[in-house]
Amino acid sequence: MTTRQRQLARPWGSVCCLLAALCLSPIAALAETFGGAIEDGKAYGAAVNSDMPNASTLPPESVPGYQTSAPPEADYYGNPSAIGDAANQAAAENPAAQAVTEGFVSRPMFTIDQSTDPMFQRMGQVEANAASIAGAMQGEYSSCQPVVLETPYPPTREACYENRLTENQTCSRKLVVACDPETDGCDAGGIVPGSWAGDMKVALMPGSNGDFILQFGTIADNYWGGYGAVYDRTLNFEITDANLINKFILTRAAFDDWLLIKINDTTVYVGPYGGDRLEVVTSEGGWFQIKQVRYCATCYGSPELGTSWNFALNVDLKPFLREGPNTIFMRTVVAGGGEGAIQITTRQKCPRNCHDTWDDSQCSTLQARSQ
Repeated sequence: MTTRQRQLARPWGSVCCLLAALCLSPIAALAETFGGAIEDGKAYGAAVNSDMPNASTLPPESVPGYQTSAPPEADYYGNPSAIGDAANQAAAENPAAQAVTEGFVSRPMFTIDQSTDPMFQRMGQVEANAASIAGAMQGEYSSCQPVVLETPYPPTREACYENRLTENQTCSRKLVVACDPETDGCDAGGIVPGSWAGDMKVALMPGSNGDFILQFGTIADNYWGGYGAVYDRTLNFEITDANLINKFILTRAAFDDWLLIKINDTTVYVGPYGGDRLEVVTSEGGWFQIKQVRYCATCYGSPELGTSWNFALNVDLKPFLREGPNTIFMRTVVAGGGEGAIQITTRQKCPRNCHDTWDDSQCSTLQARSQ
């Protein structure tokens, strides 16, 4: 048996002797008063403590759980901020600390409205009808009676503090642009209003189904004269965006006797027989001159055809348009009497209205948590 065990055995022996004495003389051992019992207890405790060893003289190794006289926490004495840094470092590697931190960041947030929440509504009902609710109880509470407190309990106030670890989180906002459906036929066919200028009558007028008609020349009869006479006319206009024009078609030619049309120096029509040019050539015939119309390298005809032509055409001029200034050239060859005019059907895409909105779906969760 060790010394410590022998020392602890003495008070147990004393207790056993005391219990035996109490059993033999129960009436004599009982204190007569409450104060006497207190004094008896003090005397017994003093007797037991006198046999206990002095803790200040015991070796540290005898204390349960003792490890060292120089724990690492002693380094934090006088440097309180260092213990906080060490705690944060340890928390980053400790699963339990990480679980607590993630709970602070990701746990759902709730707002309780005391005016509508069932818990608070029921509490108010119970408070307002305490007597009836207490009377409705059965069993051991059936005899309860309401008591009116003349002096109410003083109110108490309790506070708690919650610390959240700060962290930087980012989100992206997207700019979403939506445009109205594409339509056409709502303006002047892509030609800049007021930009046309010609040495004959020029008119831009609405057509059907959103088309516009650009007319160059007067549709009439025999307002020019001569034999083999050449009348050259030019129409200038401007286009802001040729890509918006989806129709620019030569749809009508009314002339007498011959007609040639160019757009930006490209020949697009020769009538009435086709060809690639239109010019009047003169040859000597003895004492007089002979005039002929040449409309291809080997194609000739008389200046006078005796007909006022009025053709419905479908010649696509859009491939020959360009941004900015454009020129339409018209040549008419007349014999006796004649005229010349054309019509172009145009159509342009309408401007589209676009609206932009910010998509905050990626940031809404973070914004709600920051409130």
